[in-house]
Amino acid sequence: MRRWKPQPSKRLWVAVALLVIAALGAISLFTRVGMALAQPPEQWPIDLVLYLQLLGGLGLLLITGQVAYRVAAAFTLAYGVDRNGFYIFWLGNRAVVPLAQIESVESAASVAKGSLARRIGYYYGRVSLADGRQAHRFSTAPMAHALILHTPGDSYVISPDTSESFVQELEQRRRLGVIQQLTSGVEVGRMFFYAFWEDQVVRVALVVAVGLSLALVGWLAAIYPGLTPMIDLRTDAAGVAEALRPRHQILFLPLAAIAILLINVGFGLSLYGRSPNGARLLQIASALVQVLFAVAVLTIIR
Repeated sequence: MRRWKPQPSKRLWVAVALLVIAALGAISLFTRVGMALAQPPEQWPIDLVLYLQLLGGLGLLLITGQVAYRVAAAFTLAYGVDRNGFYIFWLGNRAVVPLAQIESVESAASVAKGSLARRIGYYYGRVSLADGRQAHRFSTAPMAHALILHTPGDSYVISPDTSESFVQELEQRRRLGVIQQLTSGVEVGRMFFYAFWEDQVVRVALVVAVGLSLALVGWLAAIYPGLTPMIDLRTDAAGVAEALRPRHQILFLPLAAIAILLINVGFGLSLYGRSPNGARLLQIASALVQVLFAVAVLTIIR
């Protein structure tokens, strides 16, 4: 198999710069939160401002992870051609296009503008071509300098570093004929557990669980300055307080719910390949756990 790297692009280094900025921003916000919580628990200055700093740090951490993935994908992006097919490689994944299905190769096409997020590191994702076709974009170059491979069902936008040699090699391989029939599609790597994260039930359950968790912590942060130093964490059947505890202990409830969420995600990742339904149930359970802990907190702070 012969391989080609994509054309060099400044877009990759812009993504690297964005990665550094997001990472430094997250570190800065987490440092502020860490310094505030380095005091004895009774003196924690918990309020809405501290929560927003934590939320901002989590948001920047998420952006850092997404941009890091795109940068790694851009660094590992490559194209290959052998006797049977054309291939696109990135981060252990491989898109397979049988040579027999390639109808034509063209350049200098126009596309409808895609989202800015799909241009980080390189151009990727589905786009609409001028003739109405849908294309998968795996290119470091704008359309004027890219190639488009058309098949009966899909098109692929690519940018090999030496386009002429790529087209010549592709045409030679097509004239020789295939010796093995391939199935068109994407062979995903196992490193990032794509099947788990792309499962619709898992996604909805995690969005609900994380949303409830963040809402509960945010609400506690907003009312925390107004809580009495000692609060009633347990009452008897008559409603009389059995145990007064420092108010910071109320925070352990949402933290326990978050810990359960993370544990269930870990089990779900390991279980999904063998039992998708089991992994889905774990994530649904995580959402229900957030509801139960929220009810417990509301019952205590009533």
